[in-house]
Amino acid sequence: MNGQEEGDSDRRTTTTPPAYVGLLSQVMSNTLDEDYRTVAAQRGAEGGPGSRPRRLALAAVVVAFGVMIGVSALKTEQDRPLALAERAELVEQIHLREQRYDERRATEGAVETEVTRLQKQVADDTSSNITLSSRLQLLGLDAGTLAASGPGISVTVDNAPQSSGRTGGTILDTDLRQLVNGLWKAGAEAIAIDGHRLSSLTSIRYAGRAITVDYRSLTPPYVVEAIGDPDTLPARLLETPGGQTWLSLEANFGIRFDTEARDRLTVPADPHDRLLYAEPTGSR
Repeated sequence: MNGQEEGDSDRRTTTTPPAYVGLLSQVMSNTLDEDYRTVAAQRGAEGGPGSRPRRLALAAVVVAFGVMIGVSALKTEQDRPLALAERAELVEQIHLREQRYDERRATEGAVETEVTRLQKQVADDTSSNITLSSRLQLLGLDAGTLAASGPGISVTVDNAPQSSGRTGGTILDTDLRQLVNGLWKAGAEAIAIDGHRLSSLTSIRYAGRAITVDYRSLTPPYVVEAIGDPDTLPARLLETPGGQTWLSLEANFGIRFDTEARDRLTVPADPHDRLLYAEPTGSR
């Protein structure tokens, strides 16, 4: 009975599970030295006979890398003169192109200066041409080589009627010249007789039974057109010797002398646009 109990007691002892060890107790009892020993053991195992090929391979890689660096350095040293020559050539090309650029900039500046000068010259010539054109136009109007338009007066003169019985009732060339000269003195700027422009080359003459202007025969009545101020031209005409002569012809011989103001007249140009014999002399 006791023997059975002892056997049961031993069986209970062997089958009893080990006591539980907490996490904190395990951390306190097991240090990190065990892990270090494990890693050291593994490294020692790798350092055995099997690790020799690896070291040889690593050494070969290092040697190959060193050879490559040496070859690269030698190649660089050998290529250095060529690189220096290429660099010198590039520097020379840069300097040459900079010189060309400076030359072209200088040429551009000179061209711009010349263009400015020519533009000013063209402007001056244009202004001079405009002034000269205006001057020529004024001279052309004075000389009669250009047609003229403007306000003025129209003077119609005619022989005395045949029924009047007065002698001396026929207009003479001198009478027309007196009228024209009176209009010039009164301020007329352009004059035409029956559409024939008067100028310094125009002649008013009596040929046979007709009065001629520039050798063109005219028949009465004669229409004398004068461009000028229509408000003052008639009165100023009568104050001239020519106007007084025509007042006398009208009063004493019955010659017609009618004056009419016109808002606009047009007198043609004189076809004689050049002198035949005269030429300028000296300075004006």
